[in-house]
Amino acid sequence: MTSTFRRPGPLPAMAAALVMAAAALFEAGWGGERAELSPLSVTSALLTGVSLLAAYFSPAGGVAVLAATVGVPGLFVDDLPPSGGAQLIASIVLVGYAGYRLSARGALIAYLLLAFVPAVTIISLGESVWELLFYALILAPAWVVGVLLRREQVRSAELARLAAELRAERERQAEVAVAAERTRISRELHDAVAHTVSVMTLQVGIARRRLGGDSVEGELLQGAEKLGRQAVDELRRIVGLVREGEHAALAPIPSLTQLDELVDQVRAAGAEVRVHVDGRLEEVPQAVGISAYRIIQEALTNVLRHAPGAACDVTVVLAADELRVSVTNGRATRTLLTDGTPGGHGLTGIRERVHVLGGRFESGPVPGGGFAVRVELPLPESEKVDA
Repeated sequence: MTSTFRRPGPLPAMAAALVMAAAALFEAGWGGERAELSPLSVTSALLTGVSLLAAYFSPAGGVAVLAATVGVPGLFVDDLPPSGGAQLIASIVLVGYAGYRLSARGALIAYLLLAFVPAVTIISLGESVWELLFYALILAPAWVVGVLLRREQVRSAELARLAAELRAERERQAEVAVAAERTRISRELHDAVAHTVSVMTLQVGIARRRLGGDSVEGELLQGAEKLGRQAVDELRRIVGLVREGEHAALAPIPSLTQLDELVDQVRAAGAEVRVHVDGRLEEVPQAVGISAYRIIQEALTNVLRHAPGAACDVTVVLAADELRVSVTNGRATRTLLTDGTPGGHGLTGIRERVHVLGGRFESGPVPGGGFAVRVELPLPESEKVDA
């Protein structure tokens, strides 16, 4: 997990090492009665600064350098002066940095090492055993802060990863919803085309029987009837591939002429629905009517799901060159019941239907706490309504 942590550039580490080395040199030469610049004290001061620089690349290495700088000379030199304030400050910095960069076990080892080694060195020079408690207490806050910072960094990294996974999952679900809606649209359009071709084939057959099979026109109509039957068979096979079971295969093709039945079902579920229709719904082209019906169905389902008890207005206007549909609901009047699962992709499906037909779609909150879905679906050139 070390690679997930942010660390400053080398310049701050170099500056800290220089400052600490200078402080240790000053303390060794002029910091007290026993202060004296000697090769050993200068080396110790320089290594104190080097320990901070080494910690930038390896926190454990920095701790080891400082512990050796404090402890090893005390084993061989009797008149070595006690560990100074510069080394104590370096110990605090390294313990905190080790708590941030190392694992929990590594941070604890660094804390115990820098608390135990200087204390034992000082005790060996005649100081009180209470030095152990002093170093343990003075280094403990730095260790705790480092560990807490590491824990916070780990949690932040985990939250960022979960957020990225959640975004990816939402995008995947949206793609699945679009694909499912396209399959549904394709199935309904196949139904509509199959129905139209069947009617055309029947009409061609009637005309052929009236003309008789011996004439040239009769033979042409017989060929057209045969092609029509083949087309119907092919469409039925294609429709069978995209259907979702026998129930779907036997279900009637939805259209705006069934709007009253749809509204009655929603009213039976407890919603107050008002319907406003301007134009003859039976004149709406089949492909547009199917999509408009599904759009209204999805919008009303969203009202039941997200605004229970809200009054709802459904408006359908058949203009000269387009069909305008709007579903607007007010504020919910009953408690919203949910099982904790996220919402569906109803608006995504509506948007996809409108996009397929080249229409316009907008949705959003309305004043008073309600929600509105507005759709404009263009009519085919050959089926536009005369103004």
